[in-house]
Amino acid sequence: MTHTDATSDRRPLVIASNRGPASFAVDEHGEVAARRGAGGLVTALIGALQASGGLWIASAMSEIDREHAGSGRIEIGDPGARYSVRYLAFDPGEFHAFYNEVSNRVLWMLHHCLWDAPRTPVFDAATTRAWNAYRRVNVAFSEALEEEGDADFLIQDYHLSLAPAMLRARRPGARIAYFSHIPFAGSEHFRVLPRRYRLELLEGLLGADVIGFHASAWAENFLVDCRELPRATVNLRARSIRWQGRTVRVGVYPISIDVEALRAESREDAVDEARRRVEAVAGGRALLLRVDRAELSKNILRGFLAYERFLERCAHWHGRVVFLAQFNPSREDVPEYGRYMEECFRAVDAVNDRFGRGDWRPVTVSYGDDFALAIAGYERYDALLVNPVFDGMNLVAKEGPTLNRRDGTLILSENAGAFPELGRHAVRVSPFDVEGTADAIREALEMPAVERARRARGLRAAVQRNRLDAWVERQRAALRRAGAGPG
Repeated sequence: MTHTDATSDRRPLVIASNRGPASFAVDEHGEVAARRGAGGLVTALIGALQASGGLWIASAMSEIDREHAGSGRIEIGDPGARYSVRYLAFDPGEFHAFYNEVSNRVLWMLHHCLWDAPRTPVFDAATTRAWNAYRRVNVAFSEALEEEGDADFLIQDYHLSLAPAMLRARRPGARIAYFSHIPFAGSEHFRVLPRRYRLELLEGLLGADVIGFHASAWAENFLVDCRELPRATVNLRARSIRWQGRTVRVGVYPISIDVEALRAESREDAVDEARRRVEAVAGGRALLLRVDRAELSKNILRGFLAYERFLERCAHWHGRVVFLAQFNPSREDVPEYGRYMEECFRAVDAVNDRFGRGDWRPVTVSYGDDFALAIAGYERYDALLVNPVFDGMNLVAKEGPTLNRRDGTLILSENAGAFPELGRHAVRVSPFDVEGTADAIREALEMPAVERARRARGLRAAVQRNRLDAWVERQRAALRRAGAGPG
């Protein structure tokens, strides 16, 4: 397809995701106002919406969102840069089963390999009821998408795994892309899920024309998993699956960050105050930093255990380094998360009680939504610990090196989706290896200045090469190449 052909075929864009690009809240004047969400996904997709026209369909997450759900399309943004949002409201019990019981306690745990196999999971009658709710919510999304007519449909993430096939059944000629922002479980782990559920998931995803992942490993896992489907023909080399008379393409589209917007945010007044807070914690010492959502896949506990082991072995670092750990609350309605964070906080107390002294607190934790503090930490760190068990991408690994002013070293899990892009410039760790992570902390802090500078340049260059504004267009170009419909 020529460039002219591609640009002349500009269908409206319709995006579907569980969480929308904006949430509603009452402002200081008592008026209901929309606040745009943060992050690369929202930035990339809103930019594409504004360029081509279209709509974002999402779940109503709050009571105010639900109040807006009956009003149809909502126009959001400034004149000349507006986009439309439509919220779908669900019964709270139905939504809880869809979101907490299946999306978070089944699919998230499955794809991040987080279950304690001797004890969990247990699939029973309650699972069946929750799965039925998950299916019904996906049906509602497919019905809303069908109403939008001839468009490029971009369905986002594991919450809506069944929606592509449901939309295909309603609109056979639709042009559908699905993107997974999390890992995809390999075949052995995928088989933890009962066969009836995993086949429904695979068939649901194969309703799309193009299925995207952040990293090759996740794409390859999906392709191998699809071999279990009767009558599916999987071509690993071509990254394609022949299914129900169509060829489904599987692509790798690593998302990036909005470098310019991130740097602009670093110039906000709130960051000046946060810099003072960070320096008060560091006190002129070396700074080891982590910035994460407070959730299981981020491997927080082993990070603290590794730091404790590092201090055991490196007495010459006592009093010379501080670990600042910033956590954004996440999935607080899921019991496993609360128990895990309590265990992490106990590990922090153990390190501080064991090694701390009057003028030195080895670990400081910040718990709350404080992006200004994250930015200040990014600028100041000497070593950044990013050690997830598994991660679809991990944008912290890109944000930190982009803003850092000290040639800080990145310690990066080999199971992060960002590793193929950034790994050769980082200190590599296995997320399960506490001893190896302790070694990596020492290596990062003691690395010669010339080597630190070389790696920091490499990290910044890798982020700059992968432009966020091209992320959506690469998927839409794949859609145009793939075509749609039977045949």
